[in-house]
Amino acid sequence: MNGVNRAKALGSSLAIVAAALLIGFALQRLHIHPANFALVFLTAVFVSAVMYGLWAALLACLASLLAYNFFFLPPLYTFRITDPSNIVTLFFFGIVAIVASNLAAQLRKQAVTAGTERLRSAMLTSLSHDLRTPLASILGAAGGLLAHRHTLSDSAQIDLIATIQEEAERLHRFISNLLDMTRLEAGAIVPRLDAVDLSDMAGTALRRAEQILAGHQVTMEIPRDLPLLRLDPVLFEQVLFNVFDNAAKYAPEGTCIALKAHEEGSVVSVEISDEGGGIPAADLERVFDKFYRARAGDSRRAGTGLGLAICRGFLQAMSGAITARNRAGGSGAVFVITLPIASYHPAGIAT
Repeated sequence: MNGVNRAKALGSSLAIVAAALLIGFALQRLHIHPANFALVFLTAVFVSAVMYGLWAALLACLASLLAYNFFFLPPLYTFRITDPSNIVTLFFFGIVAIVASNLAAQLRKQAVTAGTERLRSAMLTSLSHDLRTPLASILGAAGGLLAHRHTLSDSAQIDLIATIQEEAERLHRFISNLLDMTRLEAGAIVPRLDAVDLSDMAGTALRRAEQILAGHQVTMEIPRDLPLLRLDPVLFEQVLFNVFDNAAKYAPEGTCIALKAHEEGSVVSVEISDEGGGIPAADLERVFDKFYRARAGDSRRAGTGLGLAICRGFLQAMSGAITARNRAGGSGAVFVITLPIASYHPAGIAT
């Protein structure tokens, strides 16, 4: 945990103790015995340990001891203790709080470790599959071309070269997604926001995805008077490309992939729909998880599980959002992207 995150965690633990103090004041008005307030502060310590770890819990323990003594144990509003029984109460409160916070922090650490191991396992599985498959195709096609270059027909050689190019591009997309996800998790994504025309961005993304979408009919409905959007052109082009790529994977060839946009108050909503099998209702949110891999059927390649997670990360960095639902009037999925509209200062600079 870096210095900024640790400071936030310690500040949050103090805020939890402050909330416990307010609850104590409310209970005091109900004439509940002060000894029962210790449970309220113990809860604050436990919550701090679970959410923020051991050091935050120890700070919460110290703050709780001081607050409990100052506000609820006689004499009030002083740290002096005149009743020996209160000394015993504070002593055992401190012991229980420290033990509980240590146990809760250990449980939190184990849960984080388990989550990290699951993510590492999923990443290794994805790497082993998604690197091995295109590499095997490239090596096989290159080996066949080299070994039989004198006997293969021109069309057969062109097919092998096309396979090498297609699989190399697929490998490039996968590695790019890994790098983008690494940048997102490191907090290295800093959008360069500008006023951008959606039609231009959609056209650029479609040209880039032309080969992927070759087997589909693509339609666009973007109103001429649609306002400019406040976004990073490079990041948003990648978002559109990833969504188009996802639609092409899961929609049968010959079906339609449609992009529609309309203005909704201070945002623009962009809907990209396909005519595939749709998304199971329980997975509509999971599709944005890292390394989530939906089944694509025998004739289609499953995704790497990074494309849509990157879409959500990029859009959140640009104050946008993305959600998924199924088409109401037929089979297929719909991804809905919402983006802020660009406003202008009198000088004409986008904000």
